[in-house]
Amino acid sequence: MKKNRLFIGILLIGFGLYYFISKWQVPSLNIFTYWTTPILITGIALLVQAFKGKETHYVFPGFIVLGFGIHFYAITHVDSWPNHWSVLTLIISIGMLFQSQRGKGDLLPGILLFIMSLFFLFNEKLTTMLSSLQSQVSYFQQYWPVLIALIGLYLLFSKK
Repeated sequence: MKKNRLFIGILLIGFGLYYFISKWQVPSLNIFTYWTTPILITGIALLVQAFKGKETHYVFPGFIVLGFGIHFYAITHVDSWPNHWSVLTLIISIGMLFQSQRGKGDLLPGILLFIMSLFFLFNEKLTTMLSSLQSQVSYFQQYWPVLIALIGLYLLFSKK
């Protein structure tokens, strides 16, 4: 219980303020009354526990929860925010990268997921920008899953 004091303390303060603002409907603080606020509070509490409490196993879930909270908030409040599934995998990859920096994970899966997420997120824009290379791009788009599978097979069966 003593180890989780930061996490529980921030949760109680955050949820208490959230319900107080929601109940009293303070106009200047209306931005904090959306359904994503408890998700954001939980993510912040996990990250504070991870960094301030020096418990690195909270880094990955903290980034995931905070990132998802930001994403779901931004979908409805930021017009230019992408509403695409690859944003979620991008958030997961960022969590993986931060977790590996804290010494509790491998860097390569996070980098690969990050690159693949960016590719899926900007695939349509890249295709439009590279319209002069349409034949090469369409050929690559048709066969890139085979390339990824072959790289996976190589990594799976190669000896060090």
